[in-house]
Amino acid sequence: MTYQRWDTVSSYLVDNLYERINNGEFPEGSKLPSEQKLCEEYTVGRSSVREALRILQAKNAIVIERGKGSFVLSADKKKQLSEEWYKSKTEQLEDLLDLRVALECMAVRKAVKVITEEDIHKLEEINDHFISMSKIKDYNGLQKCDEDFHFQIVKVLKFELLEQMFNQLEEVYAEYRIKGFILTNYTDQAAEGHKRLIEAIRGRDAEMAAIEMERHVKECLSHVRKILAIMETDE
Repeated sequence: MTYQRWDTVSSYLVDNLYERINNGEFPEGSKLPSEQKLCEEYTVGRSSVREALRILQAKNAIVIERGKGSFVLSADKKKQLSEEWYKSKTEQLEDLLDLRVALECMAVRKAVKVITEEDIHKLEEINDHFISMSKIKDYNGLQKCDEDFHFQIVKVLKFELLEQMFNQLEEVYAEYRIKGFILTNYTDQAAEGHKRLIEAIRGRDAEMAAIEMERHVKECLSHVRKILAIMETDE
């Protein structure tokens, strides 16, 4: 099986399983095949299957019940879960964004002093790919590009402890990132935020880079609050 049209194996799995759900092969309330069976069916590793299932859950296509399996959600349940998730997670999201601001603003201030033109070109390539993923609504690709963009700034410092802190934070933040792209539709604004960051970095302006980093990170919270306001109006 080949995956040339997709950025990653998990992107292929997400699209294929989502299509099978939408065409009724897996109707509302039904249980998806186990991780092991999906690995065998698609001839892929368990990590790719788990990543795909996590993204499908983030898209509210399925719910993963520990020890039971993955189940297809109804349309009403999808809407309910989206609203419940945002209402229950907003405070935690604010805390996570505060941590991201502290860590990434420090990183970008230091990165401006040592980053090479090759590193900057890599940031531009990642953002161009992010824009391409946005056009085809590849949410897995969007998540990976956004994570790669921010990690590229941290990575130029060659500071292992900082990289570990970033990766640990990203493990928690990943679900917010995916849901943000799916439900708040702020990908164009995120791409513009990346461009402003690149401009400040190329200009070797540490303070402006930190300002743009904070602005970029906190734009996500602004969109979440808009979603919550709409939900309150609809009730």
